[in-house]
Amino acid sequence: MFDRHGKPCAIWDNTKIRDRHGKVIAWLGGDNVYSLKGQHIGWFDGGVIFDSTNSALAFSRNRTTGLPSVPGLSGTPGMPGFAGTPGRPGHSGTPGRPGRRGWSNQDAAAYLGA
Repeated sequence: MFDRHGKPCAIWDNTKIRDRHGKVIAWLGGDNVYSLKGQHIGWFDGGVIFDSTNSALAFSRNRTTGLPSVPGLSGTPGMPGFAGTPGRPGHSGTPGRPGRRGWSNQDAAAYLGA
C-alpha cells in the first residue's frame, strides 16, 4: 500500500495490514480497521484505508475507491518474509462513519502501527 506521497508504507495481507518488514500492525474486519489491541482506528473501502476522521491514509495500486488526488507511485520494494501472526483480539464497537474528507495529515505507517 502507498501513502499520500506515493511511497510504500504497508502491506495488505488479506485480513491483516503489515508493516514494510512483514510484521502485523493492524487487523481488517469487514470494512473496518482495528489496532492490534482491537480498537477501531479507521475504515477499509475498496483498497483504501481511511483514518478515524474518514480521511484517506493509504491505498493499494488496484484500488476501486476514489482518492482526493492520486500521487505518482514509487517503485514497489521486494516482499519481505512475513513474521508470525499474533493472536487476534476481540474488536471494539464500530463508530458511525463521518463524511469523507481529503488526505489525512497522519503518517500512514505510524498511524497504523500505533
